[in-house]
Amino acid sequence: MASRYGPRAVGTDGSDYRHRQRVASHYRDSAVNKYRLKITLIMHGLLLLLVAAKVFIETLQRLSLSPDSLSRIHLPSVNFWEYWWLCSFLALLTAMASIPKNDFVRIRRAYFLIVFLGLMPITVAAGLNVSQLMHYAKHGQAEEYFHGFPVVVLWYIFFTIAFQIHVFTMVFATKLGTAWQPAVKLQSKSNNNAPARKLHES
Repeated sequence: MASRYGPRAVGTDGSDYRHRQRVASHYRDSAVNKYRLKITLIMHGLLLLLVAAKVFIETLQRLSLSPDSLSRIHLPSVNFWEYWWLCSFLALLTAMASIPKNDFVRIRRAYFLIVFLGLMPITVAAGLNVSQLMHYAKHGQAEEYFHGFPVVVLWYIFFTIAFQIHVFTMVFATKLGTAWQPAVKLQSKSNNNAPARKLHES
């Protein structure tokens, strides 16, 4: 169909409207999931600071290097899973690094780091401490207290919060990975077709 100024250019007859709408929706969803991912990563970072401060103070007390103001603080003993879980800062940094450039490889790597360094430590810890929790639920007595509050209950509150943060982080990372993956495939396809085009032109 021609316009009053001659033949209508391809792609200007409105047939690309749906495509443009899909592209706009794609970028809109990506922006929303980026924001949500940042929120979960910030919450993850706050928990990391909390546990890192606990481990640091307890280590200073064990080495008799803590100042008087810190020596009066009686913190629960450090467990091996805390060191394991603190390594999840690698997942946080990897996920944050993937956001500016929509890096599919990094967001996928962050996903697996969250599983192995985030979810697994707290899952193992929850399994190891379930007997203490059941004992406290039945008898009202715990092995360790912090300011009169049973430590095992505090840990399970932490496990619940951290578990939800990690799960939501994985959900948003999966959605972003799905949104970013087509661009990777398209770029790879265009790179593979480039030699053929050059050969045809020559």
